[in-house]
Amino acid sequence: MNIGIRIVGIIMIISLVVISCTQKDNIVGTGGSGDLTPLNITIDHNSFTQIYSYEDSCAYSNSNTMVLGKYNEETSYSLLRFTSLPDSFYEISNVSISLQIKDRHNFDIVGLKLANINDIEWYENATWWTSSDSTDWNNGEHFSETDFTDYWPGVYEIECEEDSINIIFSNSSILEEWINEDVNSGLVIYSDADDSFMEIYASEYSNDKNPILTFEYRETEEDTLITKTIQTCYDCMIYETNNNYIKWENELKISNIQPINIYTKFDIMESIFTDVLPADYIIENADTALFMQRITINKAELILNNNGANTYPIGGSIYLSPYFVTSESLNLIDPEIPLLTNDDIDDLYISSSTDTLNSEQFVIDITKVIQYYISGEYENNGIVIKSLNVNDNFIHTEFDLEPEIRITFTPPYLEE
Repeated sequence: MNIGIRIVGIIMIISLVVISCTQKDNIVGTGGSGDLTPLNITIDHNSFTQIYSYEDSCAYSNSNTMVLGKYNEETSYSLLRFTSLPDSFYEISNVSISLQIKDRHNFDIVGLKLANINDIEWYENATWWTSSDSTDWNNGEHFSETDFTDYWPGVYEIECEEDSINIIFSNSSILEEWINEDVNSGLVIYSDADDSFMEIYASEYSNDKNPILTFEYRETEEDTLITKTIQTCYDCMIYETNNNYIKWENELKISNIQPINIYTKFDIMESIFTDVLPADYIIENADTALFMQRITINKAELILNNNGANTYPIGGSIYLSPYFVTSESLNLIDPEIPLLTNDDIDDLYISSSTDTLNSEQFVIDITKVIQYYISGEYENNGIVIKSLNVNDNFIHTEFDLEPEIRITFTPPYLEE
């Protein structure tokens, strides 16, 4: 027993010594030995050397909702595909598809259209169109009117309630073709009405909100007629693209469809850190490079100012995330390649920021970005700001051209 007590005592003493040393040599935050407190500086808009907004590639994700409609000349489509169909049938009748509505954004159901996707095998996570995960920018196929065929008027009718849509087919030919001809590419639902769209629940949301195919059938003449309900195996959204990626110099704007990102580069001058040091603080051996490497960035925020030029059709929030730029050059020549591709940036799960844009400023946490840049772990090639809600809605907003970065930092501790 005494031996055990002595061992525990020794461990506690060692722990206290380690903690004391750590506190002395790694001061972060306010107070502490040496009276080093965090200092505040600002990198103003004059230090921003490059500003671009650029269209990203066609992209979608496993979102809880699908968007269909049109806003600012961009058309979004909802794609549905049902499998687990009967292998054969004697009779099929009463074919319908039900969709649950999350929200209508000035959407008029009269403009809704239904089309059959042509003989194309597509999957929700392995696409036949060029996506943001693709590095083959020049040879990919793209979703357009050539990929689907509209149904003739009278083949279906649409009933709409407050929170649901029911598409009723006048005959069972669509389902018979999917079974008999072994061609089941699914359906696309869209609208050509301007400046209105609708959010529909996808299968990722919950089982009771899934798009549902319902029909009655019997496999043989002797069988009893039964009702069959099938949930989507794949449902996602996509928009039409012309594979032409626009770049806007000296504009700061974010959009979800088509995805528009912000790229900006800024100078981080040593003088803005050294000029605010206390008069009695001496940089060891006048080595400012080592001084910069040892600085602790307590907080760094990129401030984007709302210039009032927002076209913001719905309520809710916008979510933005910063990315390191690993490429030393921008694509300013080839219109079929974005300014920067996914291979040119690195997120490292840095942070994300959200706001409703009701305030005059949007604040993005870039603490890790600045820490990595001044420490030399990453070359300062600028940052990219992306929306985390790409394809969730038609959010679009612009910021003015006077961004700034506010930094709180703690100088390296000096031994007495």
